[in-house]
Amino acid sequence: MPHRKNRLPCLRQLSSLFCFLWITLPSLLCNDPYVNAAGADPVRGVLVRPERVTSELLEAWKARGATSVVVPVDDALDRVQWAAMANRVEQAELLLYIWIEVARNPAMAEAHPEWMAAAGGHHQDWRRRFPKAPPTRKGEVVKAWPWVPIGYAPAFEAHRQRLRRVLDGLPGKWSGVFLNDLQAGPSSCGCGNDQCRWALDYGTPSTAPKTPGDDAAARLVSELQDAHPGKAFIPVWVTECETIDLADAEGSTGLCGTVPCAKGSCWPRYAASWNSLLKAANGPVAWAAWSETFERDPVKWVETGRALFENPPHGGLVLPAERTVTVLQGWSKPDNALIPLLERAKRVSGGWVLALDPIEQSWEPKAIALDREPAPGS
Repeated sequence: MPHRKNRLPCLRQLSSLFCFLWITLPSLLCNDPYVNAAGADPVRGVLVRPERVTSELLEAWKARGATSVVVPVDDALDRVQWAAMANRVEQAELLLYIWIEVARNPAMAEAHPEWMAAAGGHHQDWRRRFPKAPPTRKGEVVKAWPWVPIGYAPAFEAHRQRLRRVLDGLPGKWSGVFLNDLQAGPSSCGCGNDQCRWALDYGTPSTAPKTPGDDAAARLVSELQDAHPGKAFIPVWVTECETIDLADAEGSTGLCGTVPCAKGSCWPRYAASWNSLLKAANGPVAWAAWSETFERDPVKWVETGRALFENPPHGGLVLPAERTVTVLQGWSKPDNALIPLLERAKRVSGGWVLALDPIEQSWEPKAIALDREPAPGS
């Protein structure tokens, strides 16, 4: 019995020690402030090309509330110049994020056109945008150049290797990566709406083996997170066609032509890959809010489009608002037009990125032969 009196204080001490270690051990094991910061706070920053990242620009946007800078990289990355740029960002006490374009890849499309997404064969409404597009001939398929989605298995592996080459040994401090265009190509059902990105070859013959299942994006994000612990890997997602785009909608945008996209397969198929993504990634997800690119109202769409993004119809999982990073279109705008855009971004929960340099989303139809020989070395 005398021992029982001393046991309670010992248990309290052990409990306190356990709580202390539980809270502090991660930070003791990882003393890199950039690693600790990755994904901890909402991203609030600007996207600019690396050559534009000057000390003056960083200080100007820091004064406007930016805490991060997002910089696009590609295969032509000069690592010496990148290291110097990363050092400028660190000295400005801002976080550095990387932006990598995945599917839209001219070099890969040139080498492997059979990996490109098709423009959708069941519907030909996309032709109203491309009156000079090649006709669909026997033995050919029309592809959306230069979109090479990860939904094709050999393309998935090629993108995986490319991302590894770009990120491995990248000098300087960086907090995470925005992965743009992990879906299929634009106008994937053939409607002509660039937001329609759920299919690889709807109504056309497959030209390459597909990545099994609906979780290609989820798998890629998970693999990168495992390979780079402490970094935030943020997929950039494009929402599907909207009911206002349908031909019979009041005040229709006409973006879907005669195709009943928003009431058909588009959102359920969108939900399949979206749900896999949210189950695999527990960090932020970016919404491609490029209003002019997608022919949307730049004021209203920040609210209406975001609502669809966070709560997709037809079975899509809900994304908490605090996990949303809204990527706004700021390029080709005068400085005085950026101020109200920035103010709208600041009012939404979650993070925001104001893209000051273009995020290319264009495509054009190109016909390729179905029996085309693979490129040498493939």
